[in-house]
Formats: sequence, C-alpha cells, structure tokens
Amino acid sequence: MNSQSLVSHLLRNFFNFFQSWLIPVKLFLLLLQPETQGAVMAPPWADPKLNPCATQPRGWQLLFWPPDGKCYRIFKIGHPCPEGMELSPMTTKPDKQLSAECRCPPQTAQSARDGKCYGLFSLGNCAVGYYFGPDKQYKSANSKRQWGVCKQLKPCVSSSWIYWPKTERCYQKFTRGPCIKGQLLTVDQESKIPACRCDDREELNEYRHVNGQCYQHFTKGPCQEKGHLFLPDRTCGCHSFLPHFHENSQQCFELESIGPCAQGQTYQLHSETRRASCHCRPHYIPYQNATACYRPYTRGPCPLNHILINTTTCIEQPCQRGHLYFPAEDRCFRIGSRGPCPKDLVVSFDFNTRPSVDGVSYNGVCTCRNKDCDVESAVTVRCDRSKGLVRYSNECHKMYTQGPCPRGSWLVPGRQGKEELYTDSGGEERQAACECIPGYLRTVRTSEDKSVTVCLSPTVALAEYSGRNVTSVAQVLRVK
Repeated sequence: MNSQSLVSHLLRNFFNFFQSWLIPVKLFLLLLQPETQGAVMAPPWADPKLNPCATQPRGWQLLFWPPDGKCYRIFKIGHPCPEGMELSPMTTKPDKQLSAECRCPPQTAQSARDGKCYGLFSLGNCAVGYYFGPDKQYKSANSKRQWGVCKQLKPCVSSSWIYWPKTERCYQKFTRGPCIKGQLLTVDQESKIPACRCDDREELNEYRHVNGQCYQHFTKGPCQEKGHLFLPDRTCGCHSFLPHFHENSQQCFELESIGPCAQGQTYQLHSETRRASCHCRPHYIPYQNATACYRPYTRGPCPLNHILINTTTCIEQPCQRGHLYFPAEDRCFRIGSRGPCPKDLVVSFDFNTRPSVDGVSYNGVCTCRNKDCDVESAVTVRCDRSKGLVRYSNECHKMYTQGPCPRGSWLVPGRQGKEELYTDSGGEERQAACECIPGYLRTVRTSEDKSVTVCLSPTVALAEYSGRNVTSVAQVLRVK
C-alpha cells in the first residue's frame, strides 16, 4: 500500500469515527506535518495548487467536483455521486493534477452491467450459481476504481464441502473453515452463496451455544475449563467413554490437534482401539527412540549441516545452494529446472513444509511450470488419506465428522471384520461407514413401516429409559 492509499484509508476511518469533530482540526494537521523522519505526509488534496477547496475552512477534508464547481466532503457517499458510491481523489492527467471520481466503497465493486456497487463475494446482480467477484483483468494506472464480474462457483469433491471464493478453497460444511470464531460455514438458502453464520435456523441450532455463537462439536469451542470439549448436547464436558479422552491427564482433546502430544505429533484416533493417542503427523517420522517426530529432509534432530532421511539416519546436507534433493534419484537438481520431473513440470520447494516450524526443507518436488498445467487434476478428486478424507456414497468426507451421517453418528473407516476397506488396490483411499459416536446409544425405531436405526445422546437415552418399560429398553444397545 503506497503512502497516498495509506493516508486515504486512515482518513476514511478518522472521518467515520470523529464526525462530531471532538478533536481539533489543528491537532490533526499538526500530525500530518512532515517535520520528523517517518511522519505521515499531508495528502495531495490538502495542497491548494491541486485542490481549490483546500483554501476553505477544513479544506483538507474537501474535494473539488468539476461538473458543478462545488466542494464536497471526501469519501461522502451519495450526491454528487450516484447512490451507493463515494467521492474519492484521483490523478488523471500526466502532470499529476488532482481530480475526483465516484467509486465504490471498500469491500464492494462496480458492475459494468448496470454501473452499481455490490458487495464482493456476494450474489450481487449475478444469477444463482455465480458470485460477484473482483475483476482482476482490468486495471487503470490512474483510477483506483474496483470493477467486479460474475464468476461461477466452483464445485468441490463432495456436496458436504463448500467452495469459498475469497480463498478459492473448499471447506467442509458446518466447520469453522474461513469464518471468525463463533460462526460456521454454510450456504445461504436463497442466494446459494457461501456464508459464515450462526443463527437459530434448524440446521445450525444443534451447533449453537447458550452464548449465541456456533461451534463445531468435539472442539474447544466456548469451553473455558481445561480439557473440556463442546459436545453435541451443546454443553462443555469430558467423559471417559469419549475417544477424545486422555487417560494420563484425565482430559479431552480435539482429534487431529497437538493435544497432549510432543513436537511433530497429533492426537489421532486409533482405528482398532477407538481411542485417541499421539502419533506422528502425516509425512513426519520419529528418530530412533525420540518421542518427537520430524519432517524428513529437514535438519530435525540431526547435527549442524545434516538432514534427516529416515527413522535412523542423518546424512550430511548433500545439495549446493539453489538445489533440492530427490530421494528416489539420490541426487540434487537445480530449482526451476526440469530435473527428474515429467514434461511441463519443474523442480520446486516442498511448500507443505513449514520453515518456521519444521526448519528448512531440502526435499524437491515437481510442480507446474505454468498456470495452465493440470497434471494434478486426477489427484485432487481422490479422497486424500493424509488429509483425513474417506469415501462415502462416492464422495469425499472428513473422517470422524458427521458428514452425511444422521445426527449422533459420524464417519469411521469401513471394515470387514478387522480389515479396513479400500476403494483401490494400493490402499490409498479408504471407504467409510456411519457409526454412532462412542458413548451414544443406538436404538431401532419404526418410521413409515420401516425400521430405522438412530443414535441417542446419553441424556436423551436416559430420559427414554425413565419413560419406557423393560421390554422396550431391551432394544437399546450400547455401541461397541
């Protein structure tokens, strides 16, 4: 952001907050004087040579509007601008003379279809299935006007995942995703535009805490007490029957979080015991008898100028500056060259490694040479096991979340006996099944002359137990 844009942003906030002029204008002008190094420079519209209105009282907040020769407050929304637009400074001539233009306020853009301003990443004036996004192709050297166009919402690998235009990524529905704390990701029923919300609609009600905010189940959420999680009955607690329960600390931790684990580990659910424990993060390895886990091809626990290549071995850093290591070839290749990569791919850094956490990685990967490269398209539609995805009803879902399962149940790896089921011979993509959350009770009910299995929370099951006879209670079975 240049100095003029910075000053414009500061002034806009200043005008909105101090409309009653509680602070003397002279004090503000004093702050703008460039008397000391690093002081904020006065904006161009404060110069009478560029802005005739600058000679008037409080002229530094006025702009000259040539069509009627009058002065108007800077960033004023409405007249002399069209409805919804604000008066903003601009430079349009080679000699950098100051002028004014009407443009859309921040977080909005102008549509070329009707000339009006609409909120970015909203429906705007677009058809259902599209969103109003910034037009990145059109830019003007003089004007700061922001244009917007209708863009189609991209599909995700599963209907339970939602495409978020602002980050151009997919997130699972009813998770926090890109939302602020206390809101979950959903879709507006009318516009079909992704939205972060927490309201009393039925679909969000079960995630809504008494404080009026929404949180994912089995996360820390609003819980203040250490070791407690937000449960599906909308209370905070920790129970020994939950897979999140940690025996040593007698506390509950979120799955896939660091929890009580050491460096490079996460708190993961064991597929056979159905209890969580500490395991190395995906693509991390332990070193000898150490508890912590490390990213291969970083220094990890190795001596200076060495890198870790497996669970038992550190080797001297093999690559010269500007080169990366490919384990399969046991060689180093220059960054940006084709190296051992297929056609249209080049040697690049492994951006999945976080230098601030894992250290510098010398692992080389193959990436696209240009933006039109689509070699990874076949991989993106697979249910990536390293990201905790499993396949259910021919769609990818996050394991150990509700996903498409009924209330009170979640997705677990499918099994035949003790063997996990896979969709491929290589065992890279797991099948999933819906199962009652541990601690919930499974009961069989009749609905429309059909037997339906439902999962009841312990509190609901206890209430039903109190109101049923012994014969009916015999139908309620605890999930093993």
